[in-house]
Amino acid sequence: MTLTEPVTTDATALEPSSCMICGGRSFRPAGISSGYRIFRCTECGFHFVYPTPPLSEIAAIYEKYLSNTHYSAKAERKILRAMKQIKRYRHLARGTRFIDFGCNIGTAVEAANRLGFEAYGVDIDEESVGLARKEYPGGHYHAGAVESLPADWKDFDFAFMIEVIEHLPDPHAYFEAMKARLKPGALLYLTTPDAGHWSVPKDFPAWKEVFPPQHLHYFTKAAMRRFLTDHGFEVIRFVWSAKSRLKVLARKL
Repeated sequence: MTLTEPVTTDATALEPSSCMICGGRSFRPAGISSGYRIFRCTECGFHFVYPTPPLSEIAAIYEKYLSNTHYSAKAERKILRAMKQIKRYRHLARGTRFIDFGCNIGTAVEAANRLGFEAYGVDIDEESVGLARKEYPGGHYHAGAVESLPADWKDFDFAFMIEVIEHLPDPHAYFEAMKARLKPGALLYLTTPDAGHWSVPKDFPAWKEVFPPQHLHYFTKAAMRRFLTDHGFEVIRFVWSAKSRLKVLARKL
């Protein structure tokens, strides 16, 4: 996981004033989950928790996060899956420097390393990065916020961001810091839950992907295209998925 400071919100306001993605000012309540209110922008379909929980509240959740054991138990399967994804899109990358933003225990980094990439990974969780260094020493790892990456971690050709953006209190700040580390023309492969998928229930909080404060943002394709464009990326294509998963390939301009 990777966290940045949240966008400042007025916790006393009953409704948001503008959409962080498109700037729209028309919203509909999408429901309440675990006490957190969720709204939908009627212009771009973006769903989001409002007000944004303070970073201390979010961090407290992740201190109890038990995914490392879960990830480790099926690590080799995740490596093979990541290798398949990297092989599928490597022809679109214009070089061999690879970075995984939100690398967890390093399975995608290891996958890229096995395929001949110079592979790097960053995650805010020190325990996860410690496991990555121990289990997959062929990669390079950094524990901390993306803003704290070493100066020579730059000019990357291919970036993974798998199931990360929905967790970020401030995706705009994160993307600007991330983008600075990529070469012009770099390839980005990003996945996140798809709030516009046909299988999402009308009762939005009943969707299995809705569990704030871990998940704060829920993108549609329209919202994701707008977000990426605003941050200087060109969408190459959205990858079809039978599951409620938004998968997108984009290139840094």
